[in-house]
Order: sequence, then C-alpha cells, then structure tokens
Amino acid sequence: MLEAIGADKARVFDAFAGEGEMFRAVWSSAAAYAGCDLMWYRDDRLAFVADNRRVLRAIDLAPFNVFDLDAHGSPWEQAMIVAARRPLSKGERVGIVLTDGSGLGIKMGNLPGALAKLTGMRGRPSGLNRSHDELIGKALWAVARRMGAEPVKRWQAKGKTGASVVYVGAVLEAPSGAAGRGAGSGSRAAGSSAGLS
Repeated sequence: MLEAIGADKARVFDAFAGEGEMFRAVWSSAAAYAGCDLMWYRDDRLAFVADNRRVLRAIDLAPFNVFDLDAHGSPWEQAMIVAARRPLSKGERVGIVLTDGSGLGIKMGNLPGALAKLTGMRGRPSGLNRSHDELIGKALWAVARRMGAEPVKRWQAKGKTGASVVYVGAVLEAPSGAAGRGAGSGSRAAGSSAGLS
C-alpha cells in the first residue's frame, strides 16, 4: 500500500489502532499517521481515544489518503463513513486496508447491515458464505463509486483459521478526466471486480 500511494505522501488514519502493531510494522514509514482506539496507549503515536465512527464523522478526512479499517469484525460501517465524507479530486488516489471478519457470521446467516447496504442484499439469503469474496468485491466497488473513484489495484489474502477472516488492500483512484463525486461511473465501475491486480 505504501508503495502504491508513496510512503512520502501517505497520510494514514488507523481506525482500529490498538497497541500499535501495524504502526510499528508499517505505518511508521508513512509521512503522517493518526490512530484511533477506545483505549489510550502510552506511546508516541498521535491518536484519538474515542469510538472511531464518531471521530470519522467529526474530523476533516481530506488530509488522509490511507484508511486502515482493521475491525476483526465488519469494517463496512467505517468504510461507508469514509466514502461519504472523503470524495476524491481528479486523479487522486486513496488506499483502503480492510480486515473483514464477517465471514463466520455470514456462514451463520448474519450479513452485517453495512455490507448488505453496500451490496444491495436484502433478507437473509442462504449460501452467502460461498460468495464472501464476491460480496467484498461488490462492497469495494460501491465504496469507490461513492468516492467518485474506481479500484485500480487490489490485494487479498485469507486467514488460515476457521474464522474466515479476509484481508484486503485496495487503491482507489478518481479518473483524471472527470471531476468529483460520481466520476467513477465508467465501464470499469460497472460493478465487477474482475481484472483487478
């Protein structure tokens, strides 16, 4: 992610900062960093101590171009807030790092509300656990469209435990020929995540 955005340009908002493992391993190399967690940790990180949804709704998100949404549950409510409050300008790139731990709940028939909204799912359809990757792809496209962008790069890995956790990194970019919100309505933004590297 830092290579795709540029470490010297990356300004990270870490919505689930925790004890700082990701900061020490990766985000400390970024140009700027702000974390958020419900607990205060005695270290040198700049951090908000509050519910990240409240912080994401209250602060100016324009200074940030990388959002780490490592929920260990469903990160899609936070992703929707970012999408609503952080439109991209022409040619601008933003990175989103997600930990989607909703797979186990989906296996039990519980689709998180924000994921359902982003994907247009209604009710409690069965067998969704077999389509978890497709749901993530559709949700990413919906987030990108709301930001006036298209996904241009995507990395994905699955956890090795039975918890069905999926780790995703995506770079979204606003087309340079279009302006502002809704610019991602071209053919690549039609809803399929095929072809993304």
